[in-house]
Amino acid sequence: MTRSKLYHSLPKSVALTSTSLAVATLAASGLMLSTPQQAAAQELCSTHTVISGDRLSTIADTAGVAGGFQALFDANTNVLESPNILEVGQVLTIPCEDGSLPTGVVRVATGTADAAPAPAPTTAQPGRSLRIATATGYAPFTDEDAPGGGLITRMVSRSMEVGNPDQEFDMLFINDWGSHLETLLPSGAIDMVFPWFKPDCDRVENLSPASAYRCTDFNHSAPLYEALVGYYTLAGGEYQNAASYSDLFGATLCRPEAWFTFDLEAQRLMPPNVELRTTVPQNGCWELLQNGEVDIVTLDALPAEEDYRELGLEGQITKLEALTSGVTMHVFVSKNNAFANEALPIINAGLQELRLSGEWFNIVREGIRDTVEN
Repeated sequence: MTRSKLYHSLPKSVALTSTSLAVATLAASGLMLSTPQQAAAQELCSTHTVISGDRLSTIADTAGVAGGFQALFDANTNVLESPNILEVGQVLTIPCEDGSLPTGVVRVATGTADAAPAPAPTTAQPGRSLRIATATGYAPFTDEDAPGGGLITRMVSRSMEVGNPDQEFDMLFINDWGSHLETLLPSGAIDMVFPWFKPDCDRVENLSPASAYRCTDFNHSAPLYEALVGYYTLAGGEYQNAASYSDLFGATLCRPEAWFTFDLEAQRLMPPNVELRTTVPQNGCWELLQNGEVDIVTLDALPAEEDYRELGLEGQITKLEALTSGVTMHVFVSKNNAFANEALPIINAGLQELRLSGEWFNIVREGIRDTVEN
């Protein structure tokens, strides 16, 4: 089996172009179904059949799922197409206290037992080592100090190993996030980078040039992970009952510096519909919210909820549950790098196998657990 190598290159940088520092608590919300009814009791290490009125956040809270809404969503990616939409009759798996799936819940490939396996994807240069880069400081996803380099680093390494064990690859930590898409991929110095968020490339005409180039200049792997983006306001404030993106028109939003804005563009949460602050450090957004200088803070729900708890703001912040959205992380390759594009099917084949076998969920669970314990 090919083993990846971890390299350290370039000094650490705090300029995270499309990611943010994130640790520990996973939480967000689900979209309320119409015609609410009395929700059935939910328990850890069991299954739950969705009824009218259910939403992921209340199921997770009632059952006491460690990691909340995001952990429950992660356990049911084979059932749920969206983190915000539940359908009556769906059977959800509720993780056990230690984060594992209940006994007997196994994700396996369908098909006959004697069916011949599909041949492993290959490249025209099998002897050439694929250069794959990430950066540190984005726990639990990518971090030099985390086991295996973080859960997404482990996921990409395992996808390569499972997708084609004969393909050599080197895993590098290049801790200047901005250089990944701006220099390293276009120059061919690196073949692949991760984890980068991808806009809706089917609507590239709606994107700003700063967002559209993620579609026009790069190809992408299948989704590695879906992170949740939350919207937060002061409890009792003017926008605490906002239920649609248009309800925020006229508000002042704070999206921390170096973060993407393509999701805001898609929902028309851009000037002149809103005033947008994007040059503020992550914790600075919360200070502006407290001071009444902005109405809404919006970013990755994972670090957001950890941040406001650490700042002692729990109870003062209202999460706008109906506005929670999902954005997916991918491996990016330059459209001009033929070798890297040939290797993308290896990542995709391995990733599919990880999901079918349940290893994908185990990597996510262990990565989150290791971050919380450390």
